Amino acid sequence: MANWFELMARVYPHIEEIRPKDASIHAEKGELVLIDVREAHEVARSGKARGAIHIPLMMIRHKANARGPNFDPALDPAKSFALYCENGSKAIQAARMMKKMGYEDVYNMGSFREWLNAKLPVE
Repeated sequence: MANWFELMARVYPHIEEIRPKDASIHAEKGELVLIDVREAHEVARSGKARGAIHIPLMMIRHKANARGPNFDPALDPAKSFALYCENGSKAIQAARMMKKMGYEDVYNMGSFREWLNAKLPVE
């Protein structure tokens, strides 16, 4: 039987954080895929990080399921990913979903505001 800590680790896997500047550098080199998990109206209002793919939080489970009919090939489990949202809460949820699905290199970049504050490119 698993102890409390093991159970919590399964429910809430640890997600490493990555700073927007570092994520930008790795994404530019093709070493990391940026994923914007905000709703469409949020992206329409403020744009998204240059090169990021937009997959709302509620679609991550479908788009990241390599055996499902809605799998997005941009979400190849062999790649590394940094997720962000408006304030960081949806990004961590999406990252945990991906971890539970077997993705290994998943990072929480936090909020899009941090990207903007770092004056990184937007599209």
